Amino acid sequence: MKKILLLLICALAIASCERVIEFDTTVSESELVLNAVPSADKQMFVYFAYSRFFLDNGNNHPVDNADMVVSVNGRDYRPDSIHNCNYFFNYVLQEDDSVAIRVTSGDRTVTAHTYVPRKPQLSNIQTYRVDTVFNVLAVSFNIEDHPNYKDYYRFSISHRDSGVVYHPYFDKYDTIDTVYTDYFFCLDPKLVNSAAASTDAIGDYFASATGYNIYNQMLIKDSLIDGQSHNTALLVLLLKDTNEVPPFIHQYTLSVETVTPDRFRYLQDLSTATSMTQIITEPAPVYSNVAGALGIFAGNAKVTIPLGTLVTTDENAAAKHKATKRRRR
Repeated sequence: MKKILLLLICALAIASCERVIEFDTTVSESELVLNAVPSADKQMFVYFAYSRFFLDNGNNHPVDNADMVVSVNGRDYRPDSIHNCNYFFNYVLQEDDSVAIRVTSGDRTVTAHTYVPRKPQLSNIQTYRVDTVFNVLAVSFNIEDHPNYKDYYRFSISHRDSGVVYHPYFDKYDTIDTVYTDYFFCLDPKLVNSAAASTDAIGDYFASATGYNIYNQMLIKDSLIDGQSHNTALLVLLLKDTNEVPPFIHQYTLSVETVTPDRFRYLQDLSTATSMTQIITEPAPVYSNVAGALGIFAGNAKVTIPLGTLVTTDENAAAKHKATKRRRR
């Protein structure tokens, strides 16, 4: 009886926490949206459209009669092609470019300004695998920080899975080829220090218990390494999936970006807005530096470093899958 009473109390507590979001599906008002990330060594392009209702099946809502001008270091450029609300310009961006945009549509005017930061300078890049209780992929490198220049960095590691996976519950095989952002560890006190880091580690309880900080992206300022050749290392835990059918490919790539302060703040807010805590709290606002529209117009410069390809060649696993398949037959 006590168990039943406890279950009823829990059900009532959950029901009392439910929130019903009401919206009028007949409302057709939408906002202008301008998004662009002018990037070093990349062609300049801008996304400009009307916002869409989240239940709307349409992917693009173009703005009619939009007059768009992008000014790079004082020289004006107009789009030479348009595709799915993306406006392309005949210009490849360079480091330290100053970029401004002005769009007029009817009585609406949209403006924004940014610059292209300098590329991150990396040296002495070494990748190695450590096989202990946990298998770890480590990458060590020097950050050659630009002296007397405010560098804002973003670190991330992407992971490509490619091959065949066996699903024992359904007794079937699937071929996959997908890329996702992986989690990594950083033990560098100058990068994870609160004076430099602007991204909270995932799972603070884990960090406090082990001394390791784990991230899916790391945003830092050069506050403690300005003008230095700073050596650091990032570690990726290599977890084994016993349902992979050898040979199975794992490819890892490190991305290091320098970003503008506007993009840095936007990425911070985006990380907060998409965190697990937003399930039970009010949606967090995301920073915008665009006047007259929603969106972000902020530069970056990226360097990507392949960390190698690991191939699963466990013959015992292969034999297990073959034996399972024979038994199923």
